[in-house]
Amino acid sequence: MNPPTSSDRTRPRIHDHETLRLIGRGAYGEVWLARSVTGALRAVKVVWRADYDYPEAFEREFEALKRYEPVSRRHPGLVPVLQVGRNDEEGFYYYIMELADDVDTGRDIDAEKYKPLTLMGRMRKQGRLRAEECIRHGINVAEALHFMHENGLIHRDVKPSNLVFIDGTCRLADIGLVALLGQRSFVGTEGFVAPEGPGTPQSDIFSLGMVLYEASTGKDRLDFPDLPSAAESGEGIQLWRRLHSAICRACAPKAQERFENAQQMAMALRGDALPMRASTRRKVMMALVIASAAVLGAIFWNSQKEQVQAALHRTEPTLVIRTEPPHAEVYSNGLKLGTTPLPLDPAEGVPAIYQIRLAGFRIHEIEHIADKKRPATYEVKLEPSKLPQPGERWINSLQMTFVPKQGGHTSERPVEMKYFDAFLKDTGRPFEGRVVRYQIRGTKDPAYIVVVPSGDAEAFRYWLADRDRDGGFMTNEHHYELETLPYMEAETSDDTALDDRAADERAESGDWQAFFLRVARQGYGSVIVRTDPEGVKVFQGGELLGITPLEIPRAKTGEVEFELRQEGYTDLVLDGEVTENEMLELYADMVQRRTVAFGREWRNSMGVKFVPVGEVLMASTETRRRDFAEYAKATNARRPQNYPGQIQQKSAQFPVVGVDRDEARAFCAWLTKKERDMKLIQSTDTYRLPTDEEWSRAVGLPLERGKDPAERNGRIRGVYPWGYEWPPPRGTDNFADSAGARMGGLTTVIPGFDDRFPALAAVTALPASSKGLIGLGGNVSEWIDTNFESNPVNKDMPAATVRGGSWRSSNPDELLSSARLSLPPNTRRDNIGFRIVLSRSEGGK
Repeated sequence: MNPPTSSDRTRPRIHDHETLRLIGRGAYGEVWLARSVTGALRAVKVVWRADYDYPEAFEREFEALKRYEPVSRRHPGLVPVLQVGRNDEEGFYYYIMELADDVDTGRDIDAEKYKPLTLMGRMRKQGRLRAEECIRHGINVAEALHFMHENGLIHRDVKPSNLVFIDGTCRLADIGLVALLGQRSFVGTEGFVAPEGPGTPQSDIFSLGMVLYEASTGKDRLDFPDLPSAAESGEGIQLWRRLHSAICRACAPKAQERFENAQQMAMALRGDALPMRASTRRKVMMALVIASAAVLGAIFWNSQKEQVQAALHRTEPTLVIRTEPPHAEVYSNGLKLGTTPLPLDPAEGVPAIYQIRLAGFRIHEIEHIADKKRPATYEVKLEPSKLPQPGERWINSLQMTFVPKQGGHTSERPVEMKYFDAFLKDTGRPFEGRVVRYQIRGTKDPAYIVVVPSGDAEAFRYWLADRDRDGGFMTNEHHYELETLPYMEAETSDDTALDDRAADERAESGDWQAFFLRVARQGYGSVIVRTDPEGVKVFQGGELLGITPLEIPRAKTGEVEFELRQEGYTDLVLDGEVTENEMLELYADMVQRRTVAFGREWRNSMGVKFVPVGEVLMASTETRRRDFAEYAKATNARRPQNYPGQIQQKSAQFPVVGVDRDEARAFCAWLTKKERDMKLIQSTDTYRLPTDEEWSRAVGLPLERGKDPAERNGRIRGVYPWGYEWPPPRGTDNFADSAGARMGGLTTVIPGFDDRFPALAAVTALPASSKGLIGLGGNVSEWIDTNFESNPVNKDMPAATVRGGSWRSSNPDELLSSARLSLPPNTRRDNIGFRIVLSRSEGGK
């Protein structure tokens, strides 16, 4: 049976334990709060097979964990592991640990509110910690690390979030990354990983030094070695100096300059004298024996020379690695050992991992413990792969070359015209841009790269990702990102400079760019959303995810936004950034919603802001797609279609379009009833479309002449929603512009105007007027409650009125504040929406 993928995981089943809720997420696993059959609360780390690229790595981590289990219970600086097990049917192994203190209540733990106390949490609450406290925690953790190292284990991910408190004592946790000494697969957290990589006692020492640096200074580890002024005085200043002396040695760039072991780091933190370095002892001993060695060497050399040479010829390697195909590179501990077939003679009894790399093939790992009595030979048949391999150059389906960079691969050169031309031919897209000569120092032949609008660069990266996935060069979790190439003057010495003409071109074009491509793999973290009170509905992109407290164990990395809605409370938006293998915790105090009060700003049950305009309250934005979708779902009304090419309309924050006037009026009637039932508005309050006069007042027009919209249409000239000038200033609103021509298919635009929106824009993405109203001039035109003519010819279906410009508007006359459009009321267009007002009839208070 295949193990489940990350997308179909359920709550894990743990023997003799009930998993209650997710409380943390670390590298390669999740931490669950669980209750044993005896009622004791425990922490359970679950490590999923699906999170590993290679089954060997998953099994290797499990073997290290089994070896760690008895070790963990023999030192007070380690979180004790009480039980280890696995569930092969569901595809995970687990280990059960003693539960950390609660962040607020210590050992008095409430399962529903429990939040583990970590060093990271204490740092966030207190800021930088005092030197005395840092020394106390540092000694305990350093001695715990030394105990692990003495037992042949390393941690590989020492950081503040992996140090927890049990009974007030700081202990080393998240041992899901513990490995046998000598294993060097690259794991860990940026900034805490030593320059040479993880996998040695010195790298764990480096990580602990960085932890103490952050804790004692309040600064980011990437700021090291910058030290702020000491906050201590008197005896405290001596402790501060001792602490930072130990930190500087622990975080030395070269491993040989650090403490020889973690026990020495603990001694330095205590202020104990350290023993002489082994290298210093060797130098002293060498000085004492060098004279006698010279004499004795001369005596024995001649007699032993022939025996030594004979022994060397008789020695056979204890390890031979062969591959099919041959000439693969073999690495261990980050060092290249040679190419296959490769004879080796490693130290006896020491576990080691050998990584075999060959371009066009998957990386293969061998775990081996040398035994001189039993030489070993490995015959490895490498598995072909088109996918990007860590640390290897990679060529995609267009034969573009990519070089390895931390966290992915980057194209060796900016995108060249020969590759961009393949995109143009395949898609039939018209070309707008410039081809620029690009010369790299040390190469003879120049490259000719493209400088194109940002929209075209974005389209290219999506097209290429689809092509590479179809050809097996990328998985669905791989994607391309753009890395813009900065323009510089030709006289600069930088290898990546473009010539002066390209610099001028950039200045003229505004958003044109040359660019590299970067291959990245989608990462995942987790999110937990809590509210006071609980039971609040959580939405994302208009989709209901659940109610609080809500755990999302598999969330894509990057910025996220959640909408919180609950009857009787004001809608809230929570946002944050999901980091790979970390948990993002979001919390909100819900605010009870107050009833409407005319004459002041107010937010209704949908979170829409209303501002006073005369005697009514007018919505500050056009009605959003998400608002209309809620109405359609509640009433089984028609949902507006997605117009071809207008992909952005799928966003919940964009204005709803493609609705006629009757549908807009029906929305108002539904919302009126809903909020009257909620006691937010009175029985005399009504939602409706604005009248023609109300819209004119909102846009700032003086009193107009004429009895109806038809007579008032265009009568006041030279006045626009933004003022008196034409063309509109940059950043005014969303009109027909160059972005719309490139990506929205518009043929007529405002010359020289670029609002960077090819079609619709989110309702809050545009600037507000002095009255607090957004989008009156552009984005979408808006239905008005007043008929176009007071005495229409067709009395059965009088023409309706539409006010305001849209993303399709480019003519000065249609963008006048006084401009009206006459349309049949059943018209549906991709540039017409509506905004609403709340009015109170006579008799209401």
